[in-house]
Amino acid sequence: MSARDVAAGLACALLMARGQAAGLRLLDGSATAAWRSFLAVLIAAPLYLALKLVSIPPLPRGIDPVRLVTAEAIGYVISWFATALVMLAVARVLDREPRWPLFVAAWNWSNVVQLVVFLAAAIVASVLPGALAGGVTFAALGYVLWLQWFVAREAFAIPGPRAVAVVGVDLVLGLFLAGLTLSLGAGR
Repeated sequence: MSARDVAAGLACALLMARGQAAGLRLLDGSATAAWRSFLAVLIAAPLYLALKLVSIPPLPRGIDPVRLVTAEAIGYVISWFATALVMLAVARVLDREPRWPLFVAAWNWSNVVQLVVFLAAAIVASVLPGALAGGVTFAALGYVLWLQWFVAREAFAIPGPRAVAVVGVDLVLGLFLAGLTLSLGAGR
C-alpha cells in the first residue's frame, strides 16, 4: 500500500461525494485495489471514535464501558468485512461480480467521507436546539444514503432502483450488526 493508493482512494471518494462518477477512474478495479481499500478502516477509525464520543448518551448503570468499547471496536471492523462479503452475494445476484472489486474499493473509500459528514453533523447538532439538531442529522443521513446509492449505481453500473436495493441491503446489515454490537456490549 502506497501513499499514492491512499490519495487515489480518497480523491475517488471526494469526487463521488460531489456526484462525479469520474472518480471511479482513479481506482483500477482489481482485487488488489479492493483489498488495499480496507486501509480506509484505519483512516476512518478516529472519525468513528470521535462520532461515538460526540453522539453516545451517558451509559446506563450496570454497563461495563470496557466491554462496550470492545464490542464497538469488534463490530466496527466486522461491519467493513461483512459488508464486502454480503455485497459479493449481491453482485452475483445482479450479475455484476466482475465489478465487485471496484464497488468494494469505492464503497470503502466513500465510508471515510460518510463518517466525516456524520461527525460534522453530530458536532453541529450538539449545539443546536432539538428540531434544528434533528434537521441537521436528517440532512446528513439523506446525503449519506444518496452517496451510497450513487456509489452503488456507478460502481456496479446498475439502474437507480437496483442501487436502492443495494443500499437497502447495506442498511439492514448495518442495523443488524449495530443491534448485535449493542447487545453484546451491554452483556445481553
